[in-house]
Amino acid sequence: MGVKRIAHRGLSELAPENTDVSFRLAAETDCYGIECDVWKTLDGVYVVSHDNSMKRMFGVRYNITDCEYDELKNYPVISGNQVEDYPVQYLISLRRFLSILSKSEKMAFVELKQEFSLTELEEILQLTKEYGMDERVFFISASAKNVLKLRYELRYPKEKIQYIHGACPRLNMVPVNEKLIQLLIKHKIGIDAKCSLIDEKYVDRMHDEGLIVNVWTVKNKRTYDYVTDALGVDMVTMNDVTAYI
Repeated sequence: MGVKRIAHRGLSELAPENTDVSFRLAAETDCYGIECDVWKTLDGVYVVSHDNSMKRMFGVRYNITDCEYDELKNYPVISGNQVEDYPVQYLISLRRFLSILSKSEKMAFVELKQEFSLTELEEILQLTKEYGMDERVFFISASAKNVLKLRYELRYPKEKIQYIHGACPRLNMVPVNEKLIQLLIKHKIGIDAKCSLIDEKYVDRMHDEGLIVNVWTVKNKRTYDYVTDALGVDMVTMNDVTAYI
């Protein structure tokens, strides 16, 4: 099988990111999986948004983690690609995301944006089970603590866990390095790396250990050809999974 395409925040090149419409459009493509970003509201609702702040996508100065879901759910999405072409979109819950994917055959790539407790991770896992998605979810996170809790305390399948490299501001220009690769190999965990920060040597090292390499965010054909042909990665996370076919 060739490289697996992951829809980054849904079909976010053609619709506002992390919205109902973006996920439904992605589910209609032939992509392998659909990625979303998850935060927890003050009253315990898991919701889908790249940013904790509501400012960029909703135009209001609230943080998701500081507010209750009922305070946030009625603010319309005001930003994102082709936002004017679709019915008004709102902040959606993780439940809604899982519901959409449960009606398809797509894999869910759930990015854990904040550091979650063991109990919170158990709650998220329970949600995936409620929607019959427990065998179709990859968990990805830039939090090593999230990754290790899933790996060891919750015994989540290691082949469905990926550590995100390059997303944190302090690491967004730091190439994948030997220390990181050794840690991933030690814990048998895959990587989801910023596409400009990984090279062929480390892709090969991961593959030698039977570990998955995912890269983000591929936005043009030149980069796509490079990561798929020269690097030989397993997964490519893209804003438009219908491009370059």
